[in-house]
Amino acid sequence: MKPIIIDKKCGASESVCKALKACPLGAISYIEIDEPILSREVNCTSSPTADSGCGCNCDCGDGSSDCGGSPYGRIIIDYDKCTICGICVDECCGNAIEMVV
Repeated sequence: MKPIIIDKKCGASESVCKALKACPLGAISYIEIDEPILSREVNCTSSPTADSGCGCNCDCGDGSSDCGGSPYGRIIIDYDKCTICGICVDECCGNAIEMVV
């Protein structure tokens, strides 16, 4: 089994993502992207993850939405570092990481 990220569920914010912070080996990282992954444009008031505590793609950590650069991002897993511990699955507040065979 290995963890995979379900892009359509992930409204990752680098400053808020619990799975990113929880990985003991740094196997999860955040990258900026040019287009929103989710089916609608993600912002702090309409994020489908806003109620779950995940934050949103434009959360700068200071309450503003102008972070500079792209307001969109995603997390990725480096399988060379990943030990399949499952911590990221437990910590992902948007249920966007699942273990698959």
